[in-house]
Amino acid sequence: MSVNISRNAELFHKATEDVWAAEQIWKGAPNLAVWHCTQAAEKTMKGFLRCLNLDYNYGHELKLLLDAVLSVFKLSETTERYIMYLSDFESSLRYKSMSNDPSPEDAKIAISRTKQIMQEFNENPKIAQFMDEAREVHAKILNTNDEL
Repeated sequence: MSVNISRNAELFHKATEDVWAAEQIWKGAPNLAVWHCTQAAEKTMKGFLRCLNLDYNYGHELKLLLDAVLSVFKLSETTERYIMYLSDFESSLRYKSMSNDPSPEDAKIAISRTKQIMQEFNENPKIAQFMDEAREVHAKILNTNDEL
């Protein structure tokens, strides 16, 4: 299915997809669910920076992206803490032993916190329209897939 989406909404759409994926798999694959949450937080911050026409080539490190965001916008302490919570999982998700993988409860918490992170960004009037557009496109895709 071909979808038209503005350039500023693209990363928010991908973040929305990541949260949706995490919600689908958190019980059976919590490590992947948490990974999708880290990706959603990353794409949300990069989308924010893109909307402000600022460089967002900070790789995949949430801490570096958070610093870039904080240089131009004040986030709540809770959102900052939630982003750092997710950053604690970044390297360990790919390199630690399976016995240390996040639990389903960790994944559930990560999903909740990721949604709250995205909600705070959505409250910024400079990007709300793009996040809303991303959610509308995602809903349209899901509805189309349900019809297949």
